[in-house]
Amino acid sequence: MVLKYKTTADIPVAKRIVDQVIGQEAAVNIIKKAAQQRRHVFLIGEPGTGKSMLGMALAELLPKEKLVDILAFPNPNDENQPLIRTVPASQGRQIIAQARMQTSGKAINLVFILLILASFILPYWWWRTNPLKLGETANAIIFASSMLGAMLIIAGFVISLRMGARVGLQKGAPKLIVDNFDRKQSPFFDATGSIAGALLGDVLHDPFQCFIESKIYVKEQVSQPFRLQSMQMTLESLFARHKPRIISKGGYEAMFLPRNELFTLGELHGALSPVEVLSCNRQEYKGKAIRLTTSEGKSLITTPEHKLAVSVGGKIAYKQAKEIKEGEEILSKQPETLIGEQDIINTYGARQQEQCRLYFRFLGIKAGNPAWGYKRIAKAMGQPSGKTRWWHAGRHIPVPIQTVRWLAERGLLPLKEDDPRLPLVSKVLGATFGDGGIFENLNGIFLSSSERGAVEAFGKDIEQIFGLNPHENSRIVEGGEKGHSWCYQNANRNIIRFFLALGAPKGNKTHLELEIPNWVYVSNRCADEFFGAFLGGEIGVPKVHKQGNRLQTLDVAITGPEELGKNRVDFLNKVRVFLEGKGIQSTSLVKRSTRNSMLSLYRLLISVKFDNVVKFVRSVKINYCDYKRQKLARAINEYRSIKKRKYHELIARGYGAETAMRLLLLNTQSLYLILNEEEIAYEA
Repeated sequence: MVLKYKTTADIPVAKRIVDQVIGQEAAVNIIKKAAQQRRHVFLIGEPGTGKSMLGMALAELLPKEKLVDILAFPNPNDENQPLIRTVPASQGRQIIAQARMQTSGKAINLVFILLILASFILPYWWWRTNPLKLGETANAIIFASSMLGAMLIIAGFVISLRMGARVGLQKGAPKLIVDNFDRKQSPFFDATGSIAGALLGDVLHDPFQCFIESKIYVKEQVSQPFRLQSMQMTLESLFARHKPRIISKGGYEAMFLPRNELFTLGELHGALSPVEVLSCNRQEYKGKAIRLTTSEGKSLITTPEHKLAVSVGGKIAYKQAKEIKEGEEILSKQPETLIGEQDIINTYGARQQEQCRLYFRFLGIKAGNPAWGYKRIAKAMGQPSGKTRWWHAGRHIPVPIQTVRWLAERGLLPLKEDDPRLPLVSKVLGATFGDGGIFENLNGIFLSSSERGAVEAFGKDIEQIFGLNPHENSRIVEGGEKGHSWCYQNANRNIIRFFLALGAPKGNKTHLELEIPNWVYVSNRCADEFFGAFLGGEIGVPKVHKQGNRLQTLDVAITGPEELGKNRVDFLNKVRVFLEGKGIQSTSLVKRSTRNSMLSLYRLLISVKFDNVVKFVRSVKINYCDYKRQKLARAINEYRSIKKRKYHELIARGYGAETAMRLLLLNTQSLYLILNEEEIAYEA
């Protein structure tokens, strides 16, 4: 077929943009279907492939809607918050035109007033230039009438200006924010060149980070507490409940969940928060697995087809696990830095931070210009030469820099997540949230206890972390109004700044917001040590009730004023989540008043069922408090003996085992512990 055209004007062009697209037939079909179903479409490809043209075609195909104009009116009450109004399309320009006509009318009124004022002033001017042509009486009348009329006109002019200003503020011309004048279809905005975060938002949460081995924290309703359960059990339950939603292809199953069906733990504004699960998928694998063992003795088990990042000739390549040979380097994530030198510097005031900035600048100039003396460096910095002279001699270095160097010498800066001392650091930090802390004036880090052994253990942990000599910079003070108490204090400011940077509270915790640092969740052991030290000061252990039929309250309690109530609830909810991760159930979170009318007591009540308390004894550490550990173990063993005796009494009276268990509020596991173990020891 031969086409004959003299010019390109002879070539027929389709009226619709979608009919003008060439070479993207599959994409055209997709956007036509998307326009009918009002669906979202991702257009991904190399530059110049027609993505923008397809977008304009999609906008043209979308069903016609009632377009609106958006106007911003001046707000007489708050000029920083204009009043936003929507009107049908094309009416926005009409409203603005009417407002401008009103404004022009005010200008005409102003000219009219000026003309009247001039008519009164001109006779007075004529009289002043021709004083002898009229008599004295006429002169006086002209003078008085001119002055009086001018004064009236000026007064009216001022009043008009003030009224006009008020009216102008209330009826100022609006601004047209969105103009759909004479538009018949949906607008198209070309976002070519925008970064991914501007188009889609930044992904701040990776749900895979919630995994602990093969378990995950989940809950099925927002109001329910989180529980730690098997990932496999969670998926099997979901796929069984929503079979019609399952999409299957090649042995791979996936589905989108209904709204508010499942939540897991995620990060929001630097804190743990519920995150809704939108979809889930699975693929069954039958075959052999491959175990890769590193030179450090760590193992990784994966399917043969799973690709891993390896180093090949200094570059990163991805190879299937079955293709990896002995001696090849597998790349993994570098240990994360928890705190660095800037975090230590930030614990100081603005003046000290500024000195550090100048010192770093001095070091940079000196490194780039090794031949320069301190005077030339001072001139380049715009600082006194006396300051750079001391720095040039290596003296009078800013105090925060000295602290940074002291910590770096002990291998604590930068502090990495794989540091073997981190669990011990977490343990000491947890104590500062309980019966320990940091003095408001930064004169010491301390721990108070009724047990001398507890504060001595606290001091030894600090000495082990920082490599101190026994009792270096520390003392133990004896005191207490209601019996003996002991307080360990260490006055080393470098240690104090270190724990401040890690998130330790400073001063009276009753009036502070308590925030658990996110880094304590870097490993299970760190979390165990942190919460164990906190619970050592704040856990209330139960006794057996005098009737012998139950345990008294097991709870965690903290105080705070009314304005910190939400913070206290959030803090205790994090304690609840930690306990639920151990399989320990809490019953409720309650608030009650104290003798001090300005403070309230917030309590997390832990279930005192026999098996729940046994689980607490065996899986939760209580640091820096031997007395509470022993008291809790005694209470559970005494309760166990009572339950055992009552069980045998019921059996002797002819009751069956199931009936006896029901009457004694026991389950199978609890009964086994009661009948087969002589004593339940505190193992954590």
